[in-house]
Amino acid sequence: MTAPDEAVRPPRARDAAASKQALLEAAQSLFGQRGFEATTTREIGERAGVDAALIARYFGSKADLYIAAFVAEAQGYGATNSFEGPSDIARTLLGLSDEHGLGPVTQALIRSDTGHEIGAAARSHLARRLVTPMIANLERRGSDRPRLRAEVVVSALMGVNLARALGWFDEVTAADREELVALLAEIFEPDGPARNGVDPG
Repeated sequence: MTAPDEAVRPPRARDAAASKQALLEAAQSLFGQRGFEATTTREIGERAGVDAALIARYFGSKADLYIAAFVAEAQGYGATNSFEGPSDIARTLLGLSDEHGLGPVTQALIRSDTGHEIGAAARSHLARRLVTPMIANLERRGSDRPRLRAEVVVSALMGVNLARALGWFDEVTAADREELVALLAEIFEPDGPARNGVDPG
């Protein structure tokens, strides 16, 4: 019989940041190899060396982790941005699309073969990172219908980004990025930028 001091001990618990990072890296690898459906949360936890139950704590669901993993891949782990208004959001969206193509969230939103669960996670991500902070900002400024206004602005910015990336319109596709940003600022920020503090991912 094994003596108490010779018993196998569980691995030392990682701190929250390390566990979250490990789950992201494991998910990125497994989703990339097998796709969403064929990858289980148990396998992700095993690859990461942490309890798979932490996925719910840190990300919410398997679909949310899927979106987070590919956003992390596109932007770099731990990448965060603080934007002062729609023009900053536009500059980042257009820059990422120009340099890397449409991001994983946008692709999940527009692809016809996206599963319902992933599509819902992508919409939640977009609302959390862009729409909700903009609503809060508009409320502080006393704007009427802040949710509608925020959703219109985000929809318009996403639409311009899609039009440029997919080549819908010649001038939008050929225009200098900063020229487009300035035009969008003229439309959506006539009184100057408003602080939103958001990260689209």
